[in-house]
Amino acid sequence: MKIKSLCLTFVQLLMFSSIGHANGDCQDGDFWQTWFKESQFVGFGNPPTTNQIGNAQLEKANQYYFGNNLTKDYAKALELYEKAANNGIDVANFSLGLMHHYGKGKSVSYQEAYDFYNKSAKNNNPEAQFNLGLMERYGLGRSINLENAFNWFEKSSRQQVSKDRYQCNELRGGLIEAQYNLAQMYHYGLGTQKNLTYAAMLYELAAEKGMKEAQFNIAQILHYGPDELLNYEKAYSWYQKAANQNLLEAEFNLGLMHQYGRGTFQDYVLARQHYLKAVQADIAEAELNLGFLYYYGLGVPVNPSFAFEYFKTASKKNLPQAHYHLGLIYKDGNGVQKDNLLASQWFKRASSLGVIEATSMIKEISMRESKVKIEREREREIARRGTAS
Repeated sequence: MKIKSLCLTFVQLLMFSSIGHANGDCQDGDFWQTWFKESQFVGFGNPPTTNQIGNAQLEKANQYYFGNNLTKDYAKALELYEKAANNGIDVANFSLGLMHHYGKGKSVSYQEAYDFYNKSAKNNNPEAQFNLGLMERYGLGRSINLENAFNWFEKSSRQQVSKDRYQCNELRGGLIEAQYNLAQMYHYGLGTQKNLTYAAMLYELAAEKGMKEAQFNIAQILHYGPDELLNYEKAYSWYQKAANQNLLEAEFNLGLMHQYGRGTFQDYVLARQHYLKAVQADIAEAELNLGFLYYYGLGVPVNPSFAFEYFKTASKKNLPQAHYHLGLIYKDGNGVQKDNLLASQWFKRASSLGVIEATSMIKEISMRESKVKIEREREREIARRGTAS
């Protein structure tokens, strides 16, 4: 099943629109709209409403929290957010959740953070729903509950109508971060049944909004399958976009695609360039593949010494083929002094990790050493006979 064939259905569920008022008749309640009606000042004798008081408290709290026009003071911000929340300003509940979550103005309390997020989530606040999903997924202040996490991420991904600070209906777009986490849940079967087709669609929607991690993950599915989703050309394109945002894991995969000519033309020189970028992220497989290029002379002159150094680095991450090729280098004496003992040790490591060829090499070295031993014994015997006569 191709991804695009399901996108229209899915977009109906995940409409990532810009935020706007769902009710155009609702007044924002700013200074002029509140106190001037038909060009006449109406403030005298009209006490402010609870909503107006709450919004004033919210604005002052924000000034203390961010240090705008006032000296930053988390304790005062916390106090004012609490008053604003008590006066029905929902966004203050979300701010209180953040302050309890990260210990701003008080000690960290995941339970209190969860409670405030939950209050805000009931008003369809996607940020609060997303944070609840994270707390459920990673067990912050509670046991891990992947089913609850999945449900919160799903809600946060959707377009919703909530009340803004002036009690106006507001259309809220779903969060790209929630979309990405929901894709992961489908990808790995966390809190729901594993479904790579849904995961791919969600990753792609997030990828189109520029999230490099989503670009990389959709590329991985298109690169490695399942078979019905394979598309090397699109995988290459998404890897490029992620690499353009300095995601070095994408550089490694671009190297692979150029090395084997998948989704693009085969070019060992370009493969090497991508691998050299990837090693900056300590990607052992990139070190291994650079070793292959130098060992076999792919896009570069054969250089066993360079290959040895790359294989040696990759072997520290216990890569079987790195062990095996170090064994080959010691066995043949390419770039290092020939050493059958070290060769056997590396082959044994590779063999223990499932490299069948390494087992054959161990037998070959053993047979060769046995043959040498027999030849030496024969030479000694001939020498003894000559001395005796």
